[in-house]
Amino acid sequence: MGKRLQIDYVHVRDVQFGEKTSLVNGVLTINKEEAMKIVSSDLFGTIDLKIAKPGESCRILSIHDVMQPRCKADHPEESYPGIWGKLAPAGEGRTVALKGVVISDIYYAKCNIKYYMDMGGECAKYSNFSRHIHICIDATPGEGVADVTYAEALKHASLSLNVYLAKLAIELKPDETEVYERKSVDPSKHLPKVAYLVTHMASHDTWNFLYYGQSALNFLPMIVQPTEILDGAMIWRYWEPNYFLQNEVYIKELMKRHGKDLEFVGIVFANNVMKIDGKDTMGMIAATLCKDTLGADCVMLNKSGMGHCQLDSALAFNWCQKLGMPAALNLSAVSNDQPGDMLVIADPNVDAVINSGRNWDLHHPRVERLIGEHSNVPCLLGVDPWGPFVHTTNFCYQGIWSQLGDCYVTTDSDIVPAVKEV
Repeated sequence: MGKRLQIDYVHVRDVQFGEKTSLVNGVLTINKEEAMKIVSSDLFGTIDLKIAKPGESCRILSIHDVMQPRCKADHPEESYPGIWGKLAPAGEGRTVALKGVVISDIYYAKCNIKYYMDMGGECAKYSNFSRHIHICIDATPGEGVADVTYAEALKHASLSLNVYLAKLAIELKPDETEVYERKSVDPSKHLPKVAYLVTHMASHDTWNFLYYGQSALNFLPMIVQPTEILDGAMIWRYWEPNYFLQNEVYIKELMKRHGKDLEFVGIVFANNVMKIDGKDTMGMIAATLCKDTLGADCVMLNKSGMGHCQLDSALAFNWCQKLGMPAALNLSAVSNDQPGDMLVIADPNVDAVINSGRNWDLHHPRVERLIGEHSNVPCLLGVDPWGPFVHTTNFCYQGIWSQLGDCYVTTDSDIVPAVKEV
């Protein structure tokens, strides 16, 4: 039925720079000179590592990717296979992860959507990423370096640091363990067979995802193992934080309920395409895979992407219904009665929609520290990023919600601030 993946978590309660890189009693110490060698690249103009802690009067600008440090316990060189590490099947065996700390990338390339977030103050509660300690890679592109080349170098640096720190936990006793495995289900239980169909944005080089290192541009819909996604087989380039893939809430929920009140038969991935006939075709192929290959009785649909992916998912929803599979669709922060919430589909046949998360108008106080001060944040043009200012969170505030269904009240809700708020 599926692979067995064990994730062992070691909790980190503080991070500091020091003489020797170590993880002792929840305190992560990083030799900055050593870490800088790991993340440095000739493709960067300038680079620095900075630490931001919960409760700090600090605003992080252009924070695009956020990742939980992880690696394969037995074969660290196979972490993120085909993307950073040696090619090998993902989604099985033992993975170690650091919980309470994240690696964050400051993104300087041109992009019409860039995110920021506050580590302390009233706005901090609207992103659970503010509960984590951030190790920020603040690297600018070198002169003449193309955006896609810079993005690849930044992602390689992030994953290198990611694995370097996670390896510290391999021999430590975990604070908690999660096991994910889809075992055979007794047919006499007559549980509904549920497939998970996800459309991910893959429209151009940087807004794209990689599967075992391969660009999803021009991919046809395909079947993937759920544990592969939790274990680094897929990486977003620069669209949403990869933290949301590492902790994909719908996959985790379906896996936990497998064999109890449903039979989780697998995942179908489709990628966003830009033409309407292509969207309809992709929806039909994906729905057919759910029906004829996975044998699904019903389908849970999701998407990561904006209006285009809303339309992709709506067309796939209709094909599921046509093929006799009742469907439900998650659309994050979309409605027609809240500021900044963008619902772009109006199809009465799409009649089972989950609205996860919403947008808010937030008053941002003046802060004492900015990370990524000289980055270009389009949504803050004409605004003093030090504050104070008022802004709507839509496609601006990192961690307010995820396209895949996380929102600020659900993402790692068990984490408490690592340091006392100031």
